[in-house]
Amino acid sequence: MANEEIIELLANQHSRAIISLTSLKECSAVQLSQELSIPLATVYRNLKLLETAGLIQHVKTIINLQGNGERFFRCAISEATIRINNGGLSVDVKKEERDYKIIRLWTRLAHPKIKDVSDRSL
Repeated sequence: MANEEIIELLANQHSRAIISLTSLKECSAVQLSQELSIPLATVYRNLKLLETAGLIQHVKTIINLQGNGERFFRCAISEATIRINNGGLSVDVKKEERDYKIIRLWTRLAHPKIKDVSDRSL
């Protein structure tokens, strides 16, 4: 993704709020909408842009009793640095080092009654 697109995402107040909350905990779109007081459609639009940019990542899907999947997201970066050099802007993004497969496996072993189905197989 181009520097300009990442800078635009980081400049957007809704994107920043989503990144901030998902850096603390895994959240679904509904949770983000409720906790941040952002319309659900805006949350979905920003999630898609942030995920495409690699700033957040889908970490799990929980299937409810009705069979509907609720996707959960987590911030994928640990640091973003914007530099101004020779009249131009650049951004360096450090990815968060997490192994969600191990975390999900550990959670399943610790809480076997919780139904957790991920798009990525273990």
